[in-house]
Amino acid sequence: MYIHELTLSAHDVVALHSFYTRVLGLPAREVSAERLTLQAGTTLLSFTRAESGTRPYYHFAFNIPPASFAAAQAWLRARVPLLADQTGRDVFHSENWDADNLYFLDPAGNILELIARNTLPAAFEPPFGPQHMLCVSEIGVATEDVPATVLALAELGVEEYRGPGSEAFNPVGDERGLCIVVKRGRVW
Repeated sequence: MYIHELTLSAHDVVALHSFYTRVLGLPAREVSAERLTLQAGTTLLSFTRAESGTRPYYHFAFNIPPASFAAAQAWLRARVPLLADQTGRDVFHSENWDADNLYFLDPAGNILELIARNTLPAAFEPPFGPQHMLCVSEIGVATEDVPATVLALAELGVEEYRGPGSEAFNPVGDERGLCIVVKRGRVW
């Protein structure tokens, strides 16, 4: 599954413009007070002004070439604080997904991830930069009923990824496009 376009709501589209274009270096395709559209590899990532009084936030991930992970880590550390777990660890590896991960926040509180999936080799020419964000490959989907949502997605042909998942967390799709279906209120 590929995520060609992703549109999310944001409280302050203008603040996100500065972050995504200046800090991360992603090219802007459309800019207004109501909408920001960025090119993130093969994905068009858009933010639209959220309803008044709301401050939505999301989790989404960018695939990066596996060989770029060390360079991506240094590049990202120079720009933003990385999110750490309770032990202070801020670089992660998933055996089950055969992937290395870095997490960070944007000004809206979105939890962003750079993920190097070792099963998806891609060319890497240093130095690391925004051109190495190959696509948006994950989007978090919060729901009251994870199994029912996963079943509904399966009826559309979107299968569990390296599952089965749990009552609170179940990814569906594949390495190029995943919906991370989670129980509403789950802390990332």
